[in-house]
Amino acid sequence: MSDKLSMHPQFRSKEVFFLDCRHCESNVCRRAMESVLVADSQTKLFSTDCPEKSSVELTGERFETDSCNCQLENVACVFCGSVLGYNVRLPCKTCLQSCNNGHLWMFYTEKISPYQRFNRKGEEVLLWGNIPEMSHDHALDFLIDECLR
Repeated sequence: MSDKLSMHPQFRSKEVFFLDCRHCESNVCRRAMESVLVADSQTKLFSTDCPEKSSVELTGERFETDSCNCQLENVACVFCGSVLGYNVRLPCKTCLQSCNNGHLWMFYTEKISPYQRFNRKGEEVLLWGNIPEMSHDHALDFLIDECLR
């Protein structure tokens, strides 16, 4: 969900994370949040509206879960091939009608290493309500600045 105004208020205060593949340490996402599965609130995940397109790819392996009728497809790291999570290819009616953050890319907590993302000044943890729109999100510039410090 790229429109922050239409996002449910409970998600605006969630912290933003960078996600790295736990196996090869490649960055796979610059704008993720901690989430729970809509169909099973005991299952914790990280979700995003936009993974790093050059770092992850769909595997072609589609499946459904026992808890809902969403159509899912595995997502793997392009560098090491590790399956990191899944993309919701077709959300089911139940999940669409539930309170959700609009993210369709999910990462398994045991497959990634999360790191809090800080604001541009590096002073505060970035919250989802303050994250730039995808087209204006210059997180890579921030990472380069951090490396040069």
